[in-house]
Amino acid sequence: MKNAHFMERPTHRVIIDRRTGQPVGPPVPIHPEDWPYGVIHPSERLWKYMDFWKFEDLCGRGALYFSRSDKFTDPFEGRFSQGNSTSMSASDAAFHAAYPIAPFGKELVASQEIMRQCVLISCWQRSKKEDWEMWKGYTSGVESIAICTSAKALNEFVPSGIIKSTVKYHADDFPRTEFDHLAVFFYKPNSYSFEKEFRMLLPPGKEPIGLDEIGRHVPVKLKKIVHRVITHPGASATFKAKVDLAMRQWLKHLRREDSYLLL
Repeated sequence: MKNAHFMERPTHRVIIDRRTGQPVGPPVPIHPEDWPYGVIHPSERLWKYMDFWKFEDLCGRGALYFSRSDKFTDPFEGRFSQGNSTSMSASDAAFHAAYPIAPFGKELVASQEIMRQCVLISCWQRSKKEDWEMWKGYTSGVESIAICTSAKALNEFVPSGIIKSTVKYHADDFPRTEFDHLAVFFYKPNSYSFEKEFRMLLPPGKEPIGLDEIGRHVPVKLKKIVHRVITHPGASATFKAKVDLAMRQWLKHLRREDSYLLL
């Protein structure tokens, strides 16, 4: 698909000498259970839940908001897990046996803290239908909406250079593997597995993010991305009318839908 930036699992990894372009050691196998990135079917549905003011911001700007990862509630976001303090993944064990490189230490931890301030993320849920847990967890009340799209739409109509992948959920004692500087952002503890997350990650770029910035907007083709708009299960008739008005302004090709869930 055009504009897609996937991270499909390779079978091995190796260190390359930048001066010669040649390997400096043997290829080392990557164990499938350690690889965090995943690709989903283009037709899979993806959901995003938000308060109405965020929906207005999305539509008014024609841009998706990407949040700074260090502002998320997960304390292990972009960091090693508790498991890394006691063990090493099979992929890392094989890699460090082949290459005399010091394993995880203070310098690596410091670099992760810097990356946490620079990496921006947009989170979506993989689901065939709306989810009450997501309404409760990611909206502040009944004046909220959920938008539905597809993996194909995000892959085709979100700018290139943005990494798109599923998230790997794991037990607390599971050691994460830093296959690259961004890999640790695609692991999450099992306690978050209800989210069934598909995330898009904006890597650090030419324009550094300031410490006073908590996120950044990325222009998208709004009408191509938003396929459905559903109001909160407890939404009032007045609020639904407000959403209808906004959609007539920005998404006139769609009709708002009531939630099928009952409070």
